[in-house]
Amino acid sequence: MKNIKLIATDIDGTLFDSNHEYNIQRLNDYIDKLHQQDIKFSVASGNSYSHLEQIFQETNNIDAIVAENGAQILVDGQTIYEDTLDNDTLFDIDKELNSNLNIISLCFSGENGTYVNADSPQTNDYYINNLVRLDDMNNIDDKIFKMNIRIDDDDLDPAVKYINDNYGDTIHAAVSGFGSIDIISDHVNKAVGIKKLCDYYNIDTQNVISFGDNSNDLEMLQESGIGVAMKNSAEHIQAEADMISVTDNDNDGVLNTIADVLSFDA
Repeated sequence: MKNIKLIATDIDGTLFDSNHEYNIQRLNDYIDKLHQQDIKFSVASGNSYSHLEQIFQETNNIDAIVAENGAQILVDGQTIYEDTLDNDTLFDIDKELNSNLNIISLCFSGENGTYVNADSPQTNDYYINNLVRLDDMNNIDDKIFKMNIRIDDDDLDPAVKYINDNYGDTIHAAVSGFGSIDIISDHVNKAVGIKKLCDYYNIDTQNVISFGDNSNDLEMLQESGIGVAMKNSAEHIQAEADMISVTDNDNDGVLNTIADVLSFDA
């Protein structure tokens, strides 16, 4: 068994169950046990920091958050790394995507809000709690970490291919689940975020165990010393992992696997 120094986990479909809930008391207890063994615990998500801060209000012992698929990293609430998209380039791509893809909604995730066109069907929901509607998206005055588009499930993979084939020298697209595609800088992903975090803590990525279930987790699973694909993930995700979670996300898969790997009491 590798000398684990950091555990990083995705949220939706991974740590959280299908109702976007998690075993709060058990996670809090496990993080305390990890700290006793000098092991850090991090969330690694495509979601914004404001969203993650909100949903983890009852778990205040998380060491670090890799937000926006690696574009924003915070340790103890302080930003240690960020990578923003060029707004003018984004606006040009926005126009092209709306012309060539059947997009349901499109939004820009920034430091101070999530921005959509005034007539967008997007509303504040589980994923977005800081929606800002604008008559002209060119008026955005904020750092933009990510573009997100929502599209029919059947169109996800073709849309990702179209975006990466046409704009791959500037941005990178990956399916993030739930009919959603995340678009970030071409040199950013969760693995980059984990590397930055490891540099900060002065540990090796081989001492990391990570958990994920979707395409935007692949690089992280591949880069970690132990990459764990969730039992509920697709076969192509499991094929890239070192191991499969003990149970699925609806049955404490992450926590049960941590207990198994580190011999914690379940």
